[in-house]
Amino acid sequence: MKRKLFVFLILLFASIAKSQQIDPLDSRNALNASFQNGNINSNPSPQIAEEDAPPVIINGKKAEELSEDELLQFLQQKVKMIHQEDGQVEILRISPGYPLAIEFSEPIVGWEIGDSKLIHISKQGVKLILRSLDTTGDTSLLVFFQGNRTRIYHIFVEADFQKALSLIRVSPFSKNSSLMPTQLVTYSIGTEEYISSVKSVAQIITNYDLLVREGSLKPMDVSRMAIFKRSKLTGFDYYYLYRFSSGLLAISFAWKNLYPYRVRLDESTLRVAIGQSRFIPDYVSLNKLIVPPGGMTSGFLIISNPPYSPDQPFSLIWKESKK
Repeated sequence: MKRKLFVFLILLFASIAKSQQIDPLDSRNALNASFQNGNINSNPSPQIAEEDAPPVIINGKKAEELSEDELLQFLQQKVKMIHQEDGQVEILRISPGYPLAIEFSEPIVGWEIGDSKLIHISKQGVKLILRSLDTTGDTSLLVFFQGNRTRIYHIFVEADFQKALSLIRVSPFSKNSSLMPTQLVTYSIGTEEYISSVKSVAQIITNYDLLVREGSLKPMDVSRMAIFKRSKLTGFDYYYLYRFSSGLLAISFAWKNLYPYRVRLDESTLRVAIGQSRFIPDYVSLNKLIVPPGGMTSGFLIISNPPYSPDQPFSLIWKESKK
């Protein structure tokens, strides 16, 4: 039985690696031709050095030295099912020599990788096969779907395969779920008093890398700082902080329900905490207001001309409603 499990592990990696033979980054592939302008997917045939994958060491043991229960538990940890909505950011971890497959439930329209020298991507049906080209680093990945929907990933290259995954299955989009709010609020941005809506701010948050690469957005106008911190105490994941030249500040985040019961969220109770001070955002967008136990929702907040330095450490909290 132990030998069969180990053979299954080898076959799993082999089947994923075999899919690397298909390269949809080739400009002859109509699926991605529209995404190959400028620097987007500008390296259709990156040179990948074929090397033997390093041995998998788990708790100080080689994979073939594990007991049946230990090996089965390890295999189960390499496959993950996630629920991810439009605009929601997920963190992925990949290890050199071990491809990561992302299987979607909807057809893939295209994708955009932040650093094509760090991660090579190929497509097979509704799967994207990711393979690291370096031993360390991180970058972002946007995957585009029909209906102007996107899924966003931040990828970390881990030296230890024990921290990485081999297969991720993404559940279908929920009906009518979107990060984009239907209510519009105007802000004055820039010296020309250009009027921007919350929806356009959301578009910048969702497509920042793509807009910068196309040249339609300049970092001097909107700068982005990666946070990527998680609070196990409050359930918040902090993704990016966006600083607009007009003084507007935006923060993208996610919140996980740590309670054993379903929670109905109220956007008006979200606060930015700095020390003992609490600041009320001008606008909050959440893609899901009712969150089941262990479930997650993502979104962003906007503060126009915050009365504090954006460089100050902060945290997000929910203000307790009055009973």
